[in-house]
Amino acid sequence: MKRFRILLPLFIGVVAYGLLGICFGPRGLRAMARLEEEKARLSANIDVLCAVNSDLQARLDNLSADPDTISVYAHELGYISEGEHLIKLAGFSGGIDRKMSTGTALVVQKPLYIPEWICKLIGILIGAIVYFLLSYYFPEKKHGSFKEFARFGR
Repeated sequence: MKRFRILLPLFIGVVAYGLLGICFGPRGLRAMARLEEEKARLSANIDVLCAVNSDLQARLDNLSADPDTISVYAHELGYISEGEHLIKLAGFSGGIDRKMSTGTALVVQKPLYIPEWICKLIGILIGAIVYFLLSYYFPEKKHGSFKEFARFGR
């Protein structure tokens, strides 16, 4: 019975620590689920950034090599070539999209978890509580007490 009083609380404390670590610890299931969500969020942002990059690269290539695109942007800025006449309409803005987006920067969010030392502390506390509950509800019978010794004599 003495071994049971020590081994049962020890076992329950270790199981509590293990379950807390597996479910809520730094490498637990909850932290891993949060990391997977963060990975999906970052992957989606990378896809958006790749699309923005390809759009901006296409615009840069057009502005670098395509004479028609260069002339359209030059006309927007008010430049004309020789022999060319422009008519500016009042209240009409050009068709060039000047609002270029470079994407959004995301801040990596660390997953929330219970630190390892707290998991260990809770496991130790649960083991101690189980030990004291066992001692309180199932007190140990003492053999060879002084009363028995006095009753039976020497």
